[in-house]
Amino acid sequence: MDIKVKKLPKAEVEVIVELTEAEFKPHLDKSAEELSKQVKIDGFREGKVPFEVLSQHVGKDMIVNNALDLAIPMVLTEVVKKEKIDIIARPKVEVISTDPIKFKAIAPTFPEVKVDGYEKVKVKAKDVKIDQKDVDGAIERVTKQFVEWKEVLRGIEKGDKAELDFEGFDDGGAALEGTQSKNHPLIIGEDMMVPGFEDNLIGMKTGEEKEFQLTFPKDYHKENFQNKKVKFHVKVIKIEKAEYPEVNEEFIEKITGQKKKVEDFKKDVERDLTEFKKSEERKKLENELLEKFLTVTKTEFSDILIDEEVDHMIREMKHDMQHKGLKFEDYLSHLKKSEDDMREEMKKEASKRITLRFGINEIINKEKVEVSDEKIAEQMKQVPNVTPENEPQVKGQITNSLKITQLFDRFIQ
Repeated sequence: MDIKVKKLPKAEVEVIVELTEAEFKPHLDKSAEELSKQVKIDGFREGKVPFEVLSQHVGKDMIVNNALDLAIPMVLTEVVKKEKIDIIARPKVEVISTDPIKFKAIAPTFPEVKVDGYEKVKVKAKDVKIDQKDVDGAIERVTKQFVEWKEVLRGIEKGDKAELDFEGFDDGGAALEGTQSKNHPLIIGEDMMVPGFEDNLIGMKTGEEKEFQLTFPKDYHKENFQNKKVKFHVKVIKIEKAEYPEVNEEFIEKITGQKKKVEDFKKDVERDLTEFKKSEERKKLENELLEKFLTVTKTEFSDILIDEEVDHMIREMKHDMQHKGLKFEDYLSHLKKSEDDMREEMKKEASKRITLRFGINEIINKEKVEVSDEKIAEQMKQVPNVTPENEPQVKGQITNSLKITQLFDRFIQ
């Protein structure tokens, strides 16, 4: 086996391997054996077809190409170990020749990473304060989930739910498509309609009809309506008033499943709000810290890593859309983009993510951040479905996450 190793820019390594006929023969035999199981040739048992006979039926190129698929991963693993090459992603492989067998692999290695000045990076935490207004607002949001609507015969007020028939017309009196609805429910004050529409309903009573003209905003989402004057004809079908439940011990037991006094419930809400705001503040600080770490990180790495990260981002996007019942193809069609367009746009973000990973890893090493086995074991217990097969991967992810948390603690004041 002839091996040539050369370092390339962007922390890549090029490996050119040439195999002798004898070194390639076991892979060729294995390929022939596999393919002979997939074809039926009269007079020969499955998997026992002689090489020359098989070549006549499937072609020698197919046998050789299949042998290369078998040989290259095995040979590369052996070469990487022998030459002590620390590759960090799947290499790109190109077959140079099949006679003799010769191929080239380009693989990314760990790049040089500089984080000069990282020790000066700091972010300052703010005190999280919750006042009575925050607590009252949170409780109000809960009661809105249990609101009951009662029909009233007075004029419409803000906060009411009105049921309407309406239609829009242009200056010439022609009906405009997309501006009409029957028995349309609308909560007044939520500003779900074109600006000014809900204001014109205030005071109207059940059965009352009204006409008014509005000008659509210049940035309206439908271009053909931007800055357009539309006359609306509206009829009120029904008006309902919101009745919110009283926050008492009965209501508290209904939503929490526990008997509590109102004051204790409010204290719980205040505590939960405080924890939530602290969590949000922590996320904000961590993002600020990451941006600052990114600015001090200087490195150059293989484009192979960027392509691999983009693959991961695309898979994540497709998975999220599938989970929501959406189709990735429909999303691209809506944006009028191809997947290649999307991939190209994602490269900048992919490069940023990778740079940050290398930077964080380097800072962790410089700070000598360590995590105890006890903490790792404690976190492992909280992860469901840990099997012997995925345990090393899960353990690695937990260890890394704990180290990053420790690192953040050191730089958040």
